[in-house]
Amino acid sequence: MKYLNKIEEIIIVVGLFMATSLLFINIVLRYGFASNTTWAEEFIRYVMIWITFIGGSVCFRKGLHVGVDFLVDLLKGRAKKGLHLFVNVASMIFMVFLIKYSLDLVVFTMQTGQITPSLQIPLYIVYLAIPIGSTLSFIHLILQTTKMIRNKEDSSKAETI
Repeated sequence: MKYLNKIEEIIIVVGLFMATSLLFINIVLRYGFASNTTWAEEFIRYVMIWITFIGGSVCFRKGLHVGVDFLVDLLKGRAKKGLHLFVNVASMIFMVFLIKYSLDLVVFTMQTGQITPSLQIPLYIVYLAIPIGSTLSFIHLILQTTKMIRNKEDSSKAETI
């Protein structure tokens, strides 16, 4: 799992670096030389999509997924752990549906042969971010839930970034 965690973080760091650098270069070209690259905005948009879905899986790994702290803070002991388990199971169910339907989207896009307007790359490469990010999120949710059930993790504390 350590390798998977590192790969996720490397993808996010490299993606952010590439998007930021390209955005800076494109701004300099646009305002400094009255010229810009036609493909830069599209590339940045697709990199941000990948960062979002891979970053979502990192949030699940660190226990930083969506939650209502007000309700969680009111509960103690078993009720709090039960709520965390419920949220994790509901999230896993959602991820299963997201994986299934996003794979359908990827297959459909592959069959139609759609390509992106500026970069001219297959559109399914962009859509692959959804099932990959969802699968990683599902894996992290399973591991987190297993730890919670075995009482190896304090369910009231999330790991900090």
